[in-house]
Amino acid sequence: MNDYTIFAFQQMMTTVSNGMAGKMIPAIVNVSYIIMMISLMLGVYEAYAKGGDTRALAGTVMKFIVVAFIIGNWTTFFGDLNSGFNAIAQHIDDSYGAGDLITDWKNLLIANWNNNGYSSIWNIITGGGAAIVNSLEIAIAYLVFPIAAQLFTLIYVFWGAVLFAVGPLVLALAPSRMINGTAKFYAQNLIVWNCWAVLYAVFACLITAVNGKDLSTSGPFNWGNIVGAQTQVYIGLTSIIYAICILLIPIMAMAVLKGEFSGVAGAFMSLISVSTQVTKAATSAAKAARAGKGGASGASKSSTPQGGSGGGTYQSRPPSPTPPRATVP
Repeated sequence: MNDYTIFAFQQMMTTVSNGMAGKMIPAIVNVSYIIMMISLMLGVYEAYAKGGDTRALAGTVMKFIVVAFIIGNWTTFFGDLNSGFNAIAQHIDDSYGAGDLITDWKNLLIANWNNNGYSSIWNIITGGGAAIVNSLEIAIAYLVFPIAAQLFTLIYVFWGAVLFAVGPLVLALAPSRMINGTAKFYAQNLIVWNCWAVLYAVFACLITAVNGKDLSTSGPFNWGNIVGAQTQVYIGLTSIIYAICILLIPIMAMAVLKGEFSGVAGAFMSLISVSTQVTKAATSAAKAARAGKGGASGASKSSTPQGGSGGGTYQSRPPSPTPPRATVP
């Protein structure tokens, strides 16, 4: 079996799966055999309840044979399936020589910080407000991208480990039509998870094709056309955009498999709505503060006594309530 691990998160997943294949998976497989026999009996009973449907019975037996073979060779089956998708990702990545985008961009950020980071800090002292804003944006970028990369790696490895561990237990339900919906849903999620590496390779090739790894230019987003934009600023903005795109890969994988791109659009809109809500909250707070000052000044004006002809104050009394009339029975 070929082991295609060109990306850092794939190497971590390989290490985790090799550790799980030692003692955990054999125990899970033994339990899966029991569940599979129960599922087979349910499938036979379902065929009998339909009046002895031989077609349904043959389908149950066929699914039992296929599932028994997969569960018996689960470690090899899972590894070959993952290696197949990783091989596709490697061929796509090699088409442009993209390499590992997360690792390469992190190394570029480290080198850029060693060369220009300390001078950016000095600009906070000498450059005024604009330099402070630029430096804060750069600091956020240096935090967002590594955190996004670690989150994507953690989610990939954790979700892959869960699929690897519960796979035999879920596939054992396949022979019965009554409970095989879970097995179908699991198979779909297994394919979606393997597509993450393919989409990651496509994104890395896209960034490489548009020269997105060159820190000496404005990059693929043409930040250089913005008046007053400095190199450190567009490097930070590019890092934030890369981080968002990497975190959207799991959502895009599901959308590509189902052919529904509304999920990706919804994810982008949710990110925009968060920033919009923050802006609205700040605007509302400012308006409330101004309204509070205006109300206080208005109240002080209304409380000033008005002088009459004699120089005194006059306060009108409210009319006394009219007593109710007695009714004659």
